[in-house]
Amino acid sequence: MRIIKIGGSIQKDPNDYHLIAEKIKKFTDDKVIVVTSALKNVTNELLQVTNEPEKAVSKVSEIIDRHYDMLSKVSNGKVFEEGFQLLSKVTDELAKVAWAIGTLGENNPRLRDYVLSFGERMAVIILGEALRSYGIDARPITEPPLITDSNYGEANVLLPETKERLHALLESVKSKVVIVPGFIGTTPEGKYTTIGRGGSDYSATVIAKALNVKEVRLVTEVPGIMTGDPRKFKGAKTIPRLSLEEAVELSQLGAKRLHPKTFDPVFDTDIEIYVEGLYDEGFTVVKGSCTPSDVLKGIAVVEGLTLIDVESTRMVGRIGSAAAVMTEAQKANVNIIAMSQPASETSIQLVVSSSDAKKLQERLASLKEFVKDISAIDVDAVSIVGCGLQRPEIASKVISSAAAYNPISVSRGMRRVSLTFIAERGQAVELAEELHEVVLKWIN
Repeated sequence: MRIIKIGGSIQKDPNDYHLIAEKIKKFTDDKVIVVTSALKNVTNELLQVTNEPEKAVSKVSEIIDRHYDMLSKVSNGKVFEEGFQLLSKVTDELAKVAWAIGTLGENNPRLRDYVLSFGERMAVIILGEALRSYGIDARPITEPPLITDSNYGEANVLLPETKERLHALLESVKSKVVIVPGFIGTTPEGKYTTIGRGGSDYSATVIAKALNVKEVRLVTEVPGIMTGDPRKFKGAKTIPRLSLEEAVELSQLGAKRLHPKTFDPVFDTDIEIYVEGLYDEGFTVVKGSCTPSDVLKGIAVVEGLTLIDVESTRMVGRIGSAAAVMTEAQKANVNIIAMSQPASETSIQLVVSSSDAKKLQERLASLKEFVKDISAIDVDAVSIVGCGLQRPEIASKVISSAAAYNPISVSRGMRRVSLTFIAERGQAVELAEELHEVVLKWIN
């Protein structure tokens, strides 16, 4: 058995579905579970439905029309008629919800997850009928296979219950290919939940874990995970293999838009994850832990950041001063992207999104007992990833290359497989390009 996840960005026109069908056909000698995202941009459009109640009905009407139009282009005859009946049940439900939102102006996390669930539920039908039109024995299942808690927006998967539901599903569905929605789940009581943006990747690996499936294929618009963003880095290449530690660091840093928890279910298993393209040949396989042959793999840049420097001798040896700074960040609902403090305890440096910088500075200004000076500068974070960084001779070469750009701070990631440099915005681009050249020397 294989798990194949189909991204929303590659479900935008009929030709995409032809290519998807050709890819899935290669694996139909065995049972295949296909996990699908919503069609391209549909999740964002459904968010608008909840955020702008006055436009809910008209926006939902546009979304529904788009799905019927796509269904008519990827299926015909009896397959279209059966797909139309399935889609009608889901879209009728969505239309009623839109009317209620427009009338009541309601918006809360539970309702938002319910509305968002329609994206994947409709996509399952479109993809299922498209595959059937290409002669594949496929069965779309609109209800999510994941059972979660009720932490709406970032729900946690309940693995034992999910495993039981999946086994029951496979026993009842005899088709070679079973299509299920990613990103969404239901509570034990049947309420719809979402597991975070990009959650279809995580859905696929959780299902693999629950069913003890050895291979997961994440099909996207690009042929694997690359050494750097090809729009920014000249000569960027597909990385042949990543260890799980390297993959986690790169996904957390945004080098590839994967759910941060995508690889959690795979640790301590022999599951292999292939990240591959629909349009071009090539893939990255993610498996196992660091090996002696692993060196440097990739670069990620996080832009649009601000470093806030809190300085005062009053913090020296003062128990609770750092905690007070963190508490103000929490009260301001600001995520700390990076932080550092010297052993002298005379300063604390916080890196946050530039959009959050002003409100955090205002909060920190109230800590007159601890804080004397607060300053801020625009920065970017440049990260280099590779198991080779565990080796002193490679780490020292990377740090030496970066030193010429006078980074403000440097920190290590999980299991020492990444180094992140915080640099002033004007220097970060050159630093990233320099480090990418270092990476390319090590890529086969």
